[in-house]
Amino acid sequence: MIQKASHLYKRFLKQFRIRTLGPHIKSCQRLSDHKFLSLFSLPKVSNLVAEGNLPGAKAELLKYYHTKISSSWLMPPKTITDLRLNTDRMSVGEILNKANKFLELKFAPEGSLPKIKLDGTLDWDYNPVSSREWILRLHRHQWWVILGLAYAQAGDERYARAFVSQLLSWIASNPLPPFKNEKSHAWRLMEAGLRLRVSWIPSFALFYHSPNFTDEAKLKMLRSIHDHARFLFHYKTNRNHLLRESNGLAYASVYFCEFQDASTWLNKALNRIEKEIQNQINKDGSHIEISTGYQWLVVDELEKTLDLLFVKNISLLKEDLHQCLVKMYSVLVNLIRPDGTFPELNDGFIRWERSRLAEAGKKLGREDFIYIGTAGQSGKAPQNTSIGFKDAGLFVMRSDWTKDGRYLIFDAGPYGGPHGHEDKLSFELFASGKPFIVDPGSYTYQKSDPFRSYFVGSQGHNTVLIDGMSQIRRWNPNNLNPKPVSGNYATWISRPGFDYVVSSYSEGYGMFSSQKPKNANVITDVTHTRRILFVKPDYWIVIDDMQASANHDYEMLFHTSPEINVNIGAENTATFFAPGTDACLYLVMEDTQEFKISTLKGCVAPIQGWHSVDHHKKIPATAVIIRPPNARSIIWATLLCPLRNDQINDDVAIQRIEVSCENSFAFKVMSHWGIDYIMVSDSEGKKQFGPFESGGRVAVMRNDKSGDLLHTYNDGIK
Repeated sequence: MIQKASHLYKRFLKQFRIRTLGPHIKSCQRLSDHKFLSLFSLPKVSNLVAEGNLPGAKAELLKYYHTKISSSWLMPPKTITDLRLNTDRMSVGEILNKANKFLELKFAPEGSLPKIKLDGTLDWDYNPVSSREWILRLHRHQWWVILGLAYAQAGDERYARAFVSQLLSWIASNPLPPFKNEKSHAWRLMEAGLRLRVSWIPSFALFYHSPNFTDEAKLKMLRSIHDHARFLFHYKTNRNHLLRESNGLAYASVYFCEFQDASTWLNKALNRIEKEIQNQINKDGSHIEISTGYQWLVVDELEKTLDLLFVKNISLLKEDLHQCLVKMYSVLVNLIRPDGTFPELNDGFIRWERSRLAEAGKKLGREDFIYIGTAGQSGKAPQNTSIGFKDAGLFVMRSDWTKDGRYLIFDAGPYGGPHGHEDKLSFELFASGKPFIVDPGSYTYQKSDPFRSYFVGSQGHNTVLIDGMSQIRRWNPNNLNPKPVSGNYATWISRPGFDYVVSSYSEGYGMFSSQKPKNANVITDVTHTRRILFVKPDYWIVIDDMQASANHDYEMLFHTSPEINVNIGAENTATFFAPGTDACLYLVMEDTQEFKISTLKGCVAPIQGWHSVDHHKKIPATAVIIRPPNARSIIWATLLCPLRNDQINDDVAIQRIEVSCENSFAFKVMSHWGIDYIMVSDSEGKKQFGPFESGGRVAVMRNDKSGDLLHTYNDGIK
């Protein structure tokens, strides 16, 4: 009886472990040759195994792959994001030069080197920097692609020897874990998926004919590929990671379809991808993480899925990948800056060249994608200039599609999950080809690094701090698990003469950190409403409305690109300028009160005035800090006017004027082109402001210097 109870208890523990951790997976490296070779559905191999001729079965298996890789195999990827390389644009000399550097283990973009152990092999556990991202990239092996391309061009066996040595040492040092372990550098699921698709499968073919890639090494690699596939089949994570994992499984199942379980793997991979398209993509084409970097990542993964299905003539997923990609690329086309780069919203490390848009346009039949991807050299310009993506909460105000066009992107959207930043109501501004006000970037994912808090917190964005404190949406657990939404985060009006957006933040302020501290002091009485009006094509007015029940110190921040300098002028003004050019952005605060305007650059106490140029790379950049008087509730307006140096003078000004309706604001803007009367309102009905009357929610009345009315733009919400 006791023995039976013990047996039942062990059975219960086993079932509980499987439910919580998944099945215990045994590595193929531990299988006998007979059992391993029996995993293949190849008649000649199976017959030899049945006869007990294991050496013959091994030879037949390797002969089979010799023929297969010579006829059709996965082409090496054009874009290798970890290395910041585009192989399609590299000459033979550039590939060989890079490969030679990689022989010296100089493959980390930031320059840090891995360690060599006494036996001459790589130390796969050594991390020379504080960021975990470095060692995760080490375990993706993406430099093998460059070594393989160099070997294909030059036949230099040094490249093959390096590949085989690193392959075998990695397999020996990083055995397959029995259970899912996302803390593992080697077997985090996303790394397993990326390894297969980006580096292992292409490298298997690139080095196959090298005498240094011995039969034993090939068989060990095949065993490890089977381990990868089974691991990815049994375990999964979520969001963009799951797409990368699923693509790794799909590519392994297609290119190594000889494994008996390959068709089962492929069905699981494609079912996961189909489900994740529904779970991760908003109706407007934006990804739920609201990051341009991760928008690109997900687009790239779905495009790789589509390529695989097309090349191998596999029935498409029920979800139309083509239409999904059209919508997702449309977001990127419309968010692109005038200089062809992309705003680094939220964690935006992943950078892609605009030429990818042209490639997508040819593949998807979109002339507007081609136009943007070729900087107007081919295709047709998009019909719209300004646009709002309501699910993402992103709104773009653009004068035209030239490189000197005026551009502002406003972020009013949801938090975006673990990659989110405290950037609600932040914006970027480009004009005259210059990035005057920008998002400073991400720098690191390492939570213990104090610069992580700076780049994620509101202090690293173009919004308002309350008593020196940041927005704290990250402290709400619901914000770390984003889902598709039908968003209505802002009021958005776009008309030929103006664009207008308004949104609010009221979710509290605190001293930002990745985790909410115990007994954290949280300010909950402040609501920040920001209104931005673009008077096309000339200037922007930013109206910040702070409503609170107690007095607070408010700080408005504007972060510049490192190439921009700032001069603080008299009477509430500042000039952002690019040395060596006549392009500048003139900032004028309205004259209802005195503001203290100052700058910080490259400071560490407090941390302020930094710009991240890549992962774990930062350089000083000017942060402009504008402080109104301490107050309970306060409203101020900022005029942001792109000008040439010779156009800046005392005539450029903004004045508040009376308006005959509550919840309405009116201004008189004066400059070299004349006088504009501006009105924005939250109320219906007629409003009198200056010499004009309007029944709309927004009105722009443009007059020349003599006072003659030139244009009237007057519209409400439709």
